[in-house]
Amino acid sequence: MAYITQLKHLIQNELIPDVEDHIDDIFESIASQNDASPQERAQLEDMQALRDEYKELLGEINSGQIDEEEAEQLYTELTSMREGEEDEDDLYYDEDEDEDEDDYDEFDIDDEDDQY
Repeated sequence: MAYITQLKHLIQNELIPDVEDHIDDIFESIASQNDASPQERAQLEDMQALRDEYKELLGEINSGQIDEEEAEQLYTELTSMREGEEDEDDLYYDEDEDEDEDDYDEFDIDDEDDQY
């Protein structure tokens, strides 16, 4: 029952709240613009469908329709997808915020350095 419990916790306490937060963000964006773009509408529909799928999956877990093996597969799949989303955030790395950035710029050459 370990994976069933972990999967239930993941869906209830992490995935559904994250999706609902995203839905709220989309609604806030729509409200501030007083209209939804086709992209926002599509994204909203996708997020609502995903939330509904998670709730349906939760219902299947609660009714005992998912066994431990299936729970393990789903848990592994959902956590790897979630980790993939976090990795995508790393793609937007901002060099300006790099604390270890060296102040030395090799292309800054003073007149004194022209002696060679």
